[in-house]
Amino acid sequence: MPREAPLTAPIIEHFLTRKPLRTGSLIVTLFGDSIAPRGGSVWIGSLINVLAPLGISARSVRTSVFRLVQDGTLDNQAVGRRSFYSLTAQGRAQFDAATLKIYTPPEGNWDGQWCLILIGHLAPQKRAVLRQTLGWLGFGQLSPDTLAHPRPNRTKLQQQLQHLLLADEIVMFDARVADESNPNNRNQVVAQTWNVSHLENAYHQYLNLFEPILPTLQDGITLDAEDAFYIRSFMIHEYRKIVLRDPDLPTALLPWNWPGDRAYAMTQALYRSLVDPSEHYIDHHLVNHEGPLPAVQASFEARFGGLITR
Repeated sequence: MPREAPLTAPIIEHFLTRKPLRTGSLIVTLFGDSIAPRGGSVWIGSLINVLAPLGISARSVRTSVFRLVQDGTLDNQAVGRRSFYSLTAQGRAQFDAATLKIYTPPEGNWDGQWCLILIGHLAPQKRAVLRQTLGWLGFGQLSPDTLAHPRPNRTKLQQQLQHLLLADEIVMFDARVADESNPNNRNQVVAQTWNVSHLENAYHQYLNLFEPILPTLQDGITLDAEDAFYIRSFMIHEYRKIVLRDPDLPTALLPWNWPGDRAYAMTQALYRSLVDPSEHYIDHHLVNHEGPLPAVQASFEARFGGLITR
């Protein structure tokens, strides 16, 4: 059990009492946040040891890792009697895309232009796949036959359309609201297309859980390596689940005082305070086939606008 300092006890208690605690989802968080930037391979025994204090059994860890192998995210390599798991090319691509969204600041600028994709002419199965896939890129359903986004990542959009073999079948064009001076027009489009209020509530709950820690750390109090690792992992676990559902709408389309901006700033500040001691914990508790995990890759230092690590 990690040492429950008064500062971190509410966070740890929140996760220990949550039922069910989805083991597979938490493992994905650990791979993306702690293991991928340090080579991407880990001995399952050390993963079991790290998760045991949370009441997660070895059987649950093995089952969850097996499922991640089945879905193509992880690959298994046996060395003697030990099993090591690493990211596949598919898994690395997924983690790279998620990393970009989790650790970079939200973009507020917008030129007022919308990207619309017409899907009504597609077969039902193709429409369903396209809705799901483009939903991960932030597209919402403006109408039964139209997907919309104010500023999609055009490169990723084309990559996904080509991957689905639909680049030549969809109808895509750019458009603007006829009366841009009337904010009600923009608000109506947003209300029809995304559940912004649900996302807003999720950000507030996240802030209520983690924000109380920040003032104490800013006063110079540091956590030991174990506490820092668990708080960092829990924080990114919760933030990841919210931000990957966030369509990344521009400021002009969001409610005033949008909590997503505050959530990013808080996560940035906490992460910078936690990264050094938590990396010490990783040094001593997670291993690959060669021993302790290697040092973090250079790209790790760019997280949240720049980290200062040992």
